[in-house]
Amino acid sequence: MARDSGYLSKFPVKSSQTRPTNVMKPSVAVEICFQEKYFDFNGRSSRSEFWFFLTFNILFAAIINTVLLYVGSFFGYWGGLISSILSLTVGLLFFIPLMAVSARRLHDVGKSGWYALIGLIPILGWYLLIKAYVDEGETTINSYGRLPNNDV
Repeated sequence: MARDSGYLSKFPVKSSQTRPTNVMKPSVAVEICFQEKYFDFNGRSSRSEFWFFLTFNILFAAIINTVLLYVGSFFGYWGGLISSILSLTVGLLFFIPLMAVSARRLHDVGKSGWYALIGLIPILGWYLLIKAYVDEGETTINSYGRLPNNDV
């Protein structure tokens, strides 16, 4: 069924399920984003899933990139070039699941995943995007799916 056609997409549907009350474990958030939902841009993600994965993404990528660039500097031009290519590869490997969890997080607050492009607008766009990431998600089933579950 198309997202904007049909009865359920026009009216919020109450559910017996409630918003997650407990926080998802960081290891579970990373596992979900890397193993189960690497390319999954559909559905919804809770705040804890998004923020734990974003934190892991920033820390791990920074550590890996620092080590690669430091080690690459010992081997001259070619070592630096190879470490830069590996660093770019690591960045791309982390970028895909980050965009997926970002789209799912925006779905949870009732916005399209394309709303992430508003971040291209300096200052105001960043503010609106971070506000959407921080806001509590909708309490009803919306056109993007059921409420996220932190009981994994």
